[in-house]
Amino acid sequence: MVATVLKIRFRVLGNTLARSPMQLVGFIFGLLGAVWMLGLAGVALFFVGALDFDIARAAVTAAGAVLTLGWVVGPVFAAGIDTTLDPAKLAPFPMTTRQMMIAITAGGLTGVPGIATTLGALATFLVWAREPVAAIAAVVCVPLGVLICVVASRAVAALAGGFGGGRRTREVIGLIGFTLLIFASPLFIGITNGVIAVSGQGAQLQTITTAISWTPIGAVWAVPGDLATGSWLPALAKFAIAVATFAALWVLWQRSLAASVVAPPARSRARRSAGSLGWFGRMPSTPAGATWARSLTSWTRDMRYLRQLILLPFAPVIVLIYSGGDTAGPFFALSGLLAAFFAGTLPYTDVSYDGTAFATVMQTGIRGRADRLGRMLGAASIGIPLVVLADAVTIAIAGRWDLFPAVLGASLGVVLVGYGVSAVSSAILVIPTPAPGDSPFKRVPGTSFVMTLLFFLCWILAAIIAVPAVIPAAMAAFGGSSVAGWLALAVGPLWGVLVFTAGVLVGGRRFDAGAPALLAQLRSFKGA
Repeated sequence: MVATVLKIRFRVLGNTLARSPMQLVGFIFGLLGAVWMLGLAGVALFFVGALDFDIARAAVTAAGAVLTLGWVVGPVFAAGIDTTLDPAKLAPFPMTTRQMMIAITAGGLTGVPGIATTLGALATFLVWAREPVAAIAAVVCVPLGVLICVVASRAVAALAGGFGGGRRTREVIGLIGFTLLIFASPLFIGITNGVIAVSGQGAQLQTITTAISWTPIGAVWAVPGDLATGSWLPALAKFAIAVATFAALWVLWQRSLAASVVAPPARSRARRSAGSLGWFGRMPSTPAGATWARSLTSWTRDMRYLRQLILLPFAPVIVLIYSGGDTAGPFFALSGLLAAFFAGTLPYTDVSYDGTAFATVMQTGIRGRADRLGRMLGAASIGIPLVVLADAVTIAIAGRWDLFPAVLGASLGVVLVGYGVSAVSSAILVIPTPAPGDSPFKRVPGTSFVMTLLFFLCWILAAIIAVPAVIPAAMAAFGGSSVAGWLALAVGPLWGVLVFTAGVLVGGRRFDAGAPALLAQLRSFKGA
C-alpha cells in the first residue's frame, strides 16, 4: 500500500508539472538550487575533512544542527510542506496510522528537499573517511539524522494543525505553534552566524558545538566524532538522546494524526446573541463602511489574517540579530519602520482570502473605489495601532526618545505607502491561500514561480515609493538632526496619505475592469 501511495504521489507531481509550465519552471529552479547547495556542501566538507579533526567534528555537528532546524523552521518561510500526501487525503485508503506515517515519511525523503538532505548528509563521509570508527557509526547515525529531520517537520506541522477538536481549537493551537516557530528562527540564524563567525577559530567553535551536541537537534550528528576520539560514554549518551528524540517525535506525530484523522471532528457549540451585528453595527452604512466592517471582522477573527500579524513584533527581533544585539544603535531604534513595511504589504493580495465567496462581493455591485478603501481601512485599523506600539516599545528599549517623532512619522508614511500599493496589487493579483482552519505549514496547490516573483515585486515597489518618507528619519537617526526628525513627522504621513489615495483610485479602476477575471482565477485555484 505504501508503494502504491508513492506511485500516486509521483503521478500527481508529473501531471501538475505537465499542466502548469510555470510550476515546471519553479521546480527546475528548485532542482538547480538544490544541486548548487549540494555542490557547496560537498566542497566545504572536503576541505573541512583536511582540517584538525576536532574542528571538523565540531563543524559537522553545527551543520547538522542547522540542517535539522531548517527542516522545522523552513516551511514557515518557504512554500510550506508538500501536502500531496496529506493525511486527510490518505484517510479513505485502507491504511493504518502507522502505514500512513511511513508513506508520508517516504514521500518526504523522495522529494527534492529530502533527496538533497540525504545526499548532503552522506557527504559527511568525506570527513569521517579517515577515521574508520566514525565512518562505521555514521552508517547508523546519518540515516537516523535524516529521519529526525523529516519526522520533526511532519510532527511540528501536525501539531500546528491541532489535535483534532473543533476548528477554533485547531486554529488556536496552530497559531501558538506557528508563533513559537517564528520566534525560534532567531536561534537558527544565531547558530548559522555563529558557525560562520568562528569557523576559523577552533576553540570557540568547539565550545559552541559541545553545547549543541547535547541537544536533540545536534546529538545524532556528534556521535561519530565522539566515537572516533574514544569518548564512548558521551557518544552512547548522545545516541540515546537521538533515539529518544526520534521516538518522541514519532509518538507526537502519531497521536496528532490519530486525533485529527481517525477521531471524528468535534462540533462547534458557539452561540451568538440575537441582534448583534458586530463591526457591521459600528461602521457607516455605506459600501465602503460595510467592506470596512467585513475586513475588520477578518483581521480580528480569521486565523489566516492573525498569523500574518505575527510578523510585526518579529521585525525588531530581525534587526536586533543582524545588529549584533545593539539596542542603543540607530538601526534598532528604526526597526519600527520594518514592522510598518510588513504591516503595509500584508494585504497585497487580500482578495485571495475571499476565495470563491468573492462572487458575493461582485453580486453587490460595489464600486472598486469603495471596495479598495474599505479593505485598506480594515487592514489599517489593526496595522497602524500595532505599528505605533512597535515604535514606542523599540524607542523605549533603545532609550532614544529624541528619535520618536522621526520614527513615528516615517513609520506612518511607510505603512500608508504599503496600503496604497496593496490597494492596487490586490485588485490585480490573487494567489492560492489556505482554507480557514488549515495548517500554516500547508503548501497550497497552484502556487507558481511567477506568483513568488510578483510578491517580491510588490515588496520592491513599496520600498522604493516609501523612500521619501524614510530619508528625513534616516537623517535624524544617523546625522543627529532634530529638525530632520520633526520634518519626518510632517512629510511621512503626508506622503503616505497621497500614495494611499492614489492607490485607492488606481486600484478601484483596476478592480472595476478586472473583477470577473479575479473570480475566474479564484475558481481555478479551487480546482487545482
